[in-house]
Amino acid sequence: MTVSADSVAEVIGRLSRGNPIDRRALEQQCGESPELIEALVDLSATMTRWKQKDRERAALLESASELIRVRDTTRLLQKLVDRARSLIGCDIAYLSQYYPDTDELRVKASRGAISSQLTTLHVPPGIGLAGRVVRDRAAQWTSNYDVTQLPHERQVDSAVRAEGMESLLGVPMVVDGEVLGALFAANRYAHEFTTDEITLLSALADHASVVLKTARLMGELAEAARSSAEAEESAAAQAATLGRLVEVEEHLTRLVLQGRGGSAVTDAVATMLCAEVLVIDSARLKSPDFPDHEHVFSDEASFFADLEADRTDMLTALETSRETGRSAEVPRAENLLVASVASHRRQHSGLFVRFHTAPAAGDANIVAQAAQSLALIHMNAQARADAENRVRGELAVDLIAGTRSLDELEARARLNDFSLAGPWRMMTIQAGPGVDEHLGARLARIEPRILLTQRSPGLTVLIPSSVADSRLSLKRLSAEPDVLGGCLVVASDSDCDRSQLAVVEDELWSCVRILNSLGIDEGIHPAADFAPYTAMFGTAPEQVGRFIDRLLGPLRDWDRKHSAELTDTVRVYFESNGSISRTAAALSVHINTVKQRLERVDQVLGEGWRAPEFAFRLQVALRLDRLAHPR
Repeated sequence: MTVSADSVAEVIGRLSRGNPIDRRALEQQCGESPELIEALVDLSATMTRWKQKDRERAALLESASELIRVRDTTRLLQKLVDRARSLIGCDIAYLSQYYPDTDELRVKASRGAISSQLTTLHVPPGIGLAGRVVRDRAAQWTSNYDVTQLPHERQVDSAVRAEGMESLLGVPMVVDGEVLGALFAANRYAHEFTTDEITLLSALADHASVVLKTARLMGELAEAARSSAEAEESAAAQAATLGRLVEVEEHLTRLVLQGRGGSAVTDAVATMLCAEVLVIDSARLKSPDFPDHEHVFSDEASFFADLEADRTDMLTALETSRETGRSAEVPRAENLLVASVASHRRQHSGLFVRFHTAPAAGDANIVAQAAQSLALIHMNAQARADAENRVRGELAVDLIAGTRSLDELEARARLNDFSLAGPWRMMTIQAGPGVDEHLGARLARIEPRILLTQRSPGLTVLIPSSVADSRLSLKRLSAEPDVLGGCLVVASDSDCDRSQLAVVEDELWSCVRILNSLGIDEGIHPAADFAPYTAMFGTAPEQVGRFIDRLLGPLRDWDRKHSAELTDTVRVYFESNGSISRTAAALSVHINTVKQRLERVDQVLGEGWRAPEFAFRLQVALRLDRLAHPR
């Protein structure tokens, strides 16, 4: 049968415009031409598929464009899931990310879900369709999930039932052989997924893979950039701190080299750190009442005010600083740093720095540097003092011994700013067990012009007569117990030239030995008060005690046994020039009482005790006894 060209052209026109073609309408229009009708129906189906492919291609191109524009990974994954649902035409679409550390899948985006179980679902390793997708890295599908032979799990099955999912298609998301996740399309009815649907979902999964991979790389780049920025910032901060420390070290070194002293260092540290600075010497650190919280007006009390830290906390921190060579924080004392000012094994002092706010980076190093500078200053001062004392000692020894000419000694003295112009006054000092080794240095600070030398019991000091009455007098030393506290001092109060020095030194040390025999080992005493006894016992001071006991022993025994006062009565009797009435007045007793006591003395000592020789010896014993037991 012949078909008109106009009819064929009309049908093709409808096909080109995308209008569907009905087989029955074709049969009416084209008549009995089965070959033509079949060809036109095939052409219509082909064009329909092409149009579907065009839509899918456009969707994929749009996804790629969004991938370039959108930086929010979560938002882009959600768009991909939405597009998968619309293109596949399924009830539910969702995307799960794979975590290789735990081998599980976690839902990251979904569309069409009606329960919260799916959006929070974690699929354990190897469970369900998702587990098979990850394992095989290939698309997996089922038209009836409940009857599949896949491994089931209670929470996964519960989420599937809550959504009413029956048919399910899953495709892997793989980039460079690495599984990143899976994309799923599901229906709430039985459905056989076509090849086109599987291909389309796989293409969308490839896009999602690129998104996740790009997001991971961007995250790693961002983290690397952040780490790099932090490292650069840290390096810059460390460089700034190091530069500051170098400047501080140079400044403190200049102060030390210029001989500016410890106060210049502490003032500089206080200014640089905007902090309070206090230096406490080693003697004070050893004191049991350190730190001072009692005297509210003292520098120490105000510095440590309002701190909970006690003496143990501070000494522990100082010991830590001494062992490490660094500054240390004080427990229970906010913003307080300490540093040990020490050299070798000697603790000179402690440096305490109290900040008003938390210390900045490098501040602890500055405190340690300041302590080292103070230690250098102490060491330099000590070295100078030791050198001066060594010269003082050598000059004193040569002056006393007379072994070198005065011209030779004066030449050396001038090199060290000492003067050997006499006359001299002499002082002997017996140091007690609690007196430190720097006694001579303290005396030299009071009067730099003195000479002194070490003797086995202590020091012999030569004082120029021109300064003896002004700067280093006994009166002044008595007023400064911190200088000679715990020492026994015997001093001559008359001038002597060089030829007399050796004799005077022997007399002074003899006097010291006599005082020791009387049990006196502390105090400051003029030598003139002991001159008679030095002459009598200078060569044998150990006889003093026996001499006193031999003469006064009988009187003491009587007084002890009878509660009498014969010894005091005899002493007052001699001091009253033998007058009984003056003796009674001095003792505040009746004359008859004095007479009775003196009669008892006649019985105890014998009637010859008033004879000149016996009386002289007795008076010497009484005076020595009074020196040993002053009242």
